[in-house]
Amino acid sequence: MLIRKYVSVGVLTVVLLFTIKNSFGQQQQFIPDSAHNIPKKITWTEFHSRVDRAVKLLQTKELSAISDSDHVNIMLCLNTIFLGNRFLKGFNDARCKRLLYVANEKDYKNNIGKVYPEWLFNRGMGQYYPKLKMELYGTPNLYAIFIISNK
Repeated sequence: MLIRKYVSVGVLTVVLLFTIKNSFGQQQQFIPDSAHNIPKKITWTEFHSRVDRAVKLLQTKELSAISDSDHVNIMLCLNTIFLGNRFLKGFNDARCKRLLYVANEKDYKNNIGKVYPEWLFNRGMGQYYPKLKMELYGTPNLYAIFIISNK
């Protein structure tokens, strides 16, 4: 009787661990190649035009109809605003707020996973999308943000 109890507990533990492992998606974390971990440098004018395009796309198209390169741009803009607000407080203008509002309204962070279901965790519990070779939120690496210059 005691052996049967231990066998039942063992089987239940294995099933529980298997369920937990599979319920959290892929458990690997993305680590970029250092040679490619270089931020993209752009001007404020170019950044604002990219933000405007991202807002327009999110407002007018379904996520599945947006091109891969435009999703990369949206993620770069969101990451830059997210980190910029955290450290610089310089991304608080109307355009940046509008992108954050529209992305939140579309639930971009969660719904992008329906378009690109294969992803890995990045630093800070964001997501890395291998098909796009791009991260979203968390603590993105340097290649996943813009460095804005005043020139």
